[in-house]
Amino acid sequence: MTFEELRVLMADVFECDPAQITPDATPNTVVAWDSLRLLDLLLAIEQEANVEISPERIEEMMSVPAILAIVNEAKAA
Repeated sequence: MTFEELRVLMADVFECDPAQITPDATPNTVVAWDSLRLLDLLLAIEQEANVEISPERIEEMMSVPAILAIVNEAKAA
């Protein structure tokens, strides 16, 4: 998954302007990034990228780079 693909998905799930999703975005920089929407994002990523990500990994999904790493790791598995 590329950053642009993730940006579009995050903006859709978080119901925000894609411009708010920067390469270094975190829950501190995106107002709508909360635990419930993060779970929604995990499910959307699994569907969009056709991968399975352990729910335990959600605690690690606290930045755009971390999310991309987790998704791409799951795709490589």
